[in-house]
Amino acid sequence: MTASALAVAARLGASSDALAALGALIRIETEGLPADPQVHAALRAIATELLGDRGVDPVQDGPALGLAQTFFAQGAELLANPGRSRAWDQVDMRLLQGIGRLSMSVAAAVAVAADQTPGLPERLAGPADILDVGTGVGWLAVALARAYADARIVGIDIFEPALELAQANVATEGLEGRIELRRQDVLTLEPDPAFDVVWLPLPFLPETIVPDALKSAHGALKPGGWLVAGTFAAGGPDLLSGLLMDLRTVRSGGRPWTAQDLLPLLTASGYQESAQIPRTWPAPVHLFVGCRE
Repeated sequence: MTASALAVAARLGASSDALAALGALIRIETEGLPADPQVHAALRAIATELLGDRGVDPVQDGPALGLAQTFFAQGAELLANPGRSRAWDQVDMRLLQGIGRLSMSVAAAVAVAADQTPGLPERLAGPADILDVGTGVGWLAVALARAYADARIVGIDIFEPALELAQANVATEGLEGRIELRRQDVLTLEPDPAFDVVWLPLPFLPETIVPDALKSAHGALKPGGWLVAGTFAAGGPDLLSGLLMDLRTVRSGGRPWTAQDLLPLLTASGYQESAQIPRTWPAPVHLFVGCRE
């Protein structure tokens, strides 16, 4: 039996409303925004139904706000420009900041992955040099600096509007002394072993440059250093979740890589101990690792 588009839209709308309500409460309670008391109470009741009684945490819930902002901004852009070419060149500041805040959750995922990857925790725990490829507006670099007190992070990106926001975000967090931002393409990295860990966000890289990007990152790693590469993860195990993830990936300019495709490519690019880390974190990202001997 088939369903009407209106019936499906009405059912999906409840989830959209719930996500918007959760994001709205996080903004009100972490940014000190004014709110009508009845609206505030209604938002709290919805959040309690979703989260229990734990309340809102300004640091812990930042990525959830980023996810809500990202999904709604991307959804609005999809409706406005349904057939645009696959690329990442959006200048919507809300979207850029939302994606950036969502990317902060990658730092916690990396910490979990490190616990399952012998040799990676030692690289992160010491005075580490970390390269954040595609740093965007800099929030992942900020999260990594917070997570690893002795780390120095270099963030590179080719998108000037994002880098301008990144400079402001890093300055607001008081981390200019530990985070360096550069306008640079990953393909132009010098073959100089300067980094202990390289982060590579595959959804934002065109498929045609990924092999060269992997080799470029390999050349930038110190002996014993680690590549951590990420792909989007589906919101659930069902087919629709997977199809939506594929859509987000291709509209970001990337390819929906699978482990069967990517792991041989890592090995061919010179990485040892290449593996996909079983996902046990809430961040919507799959992580792949490889070591430079």
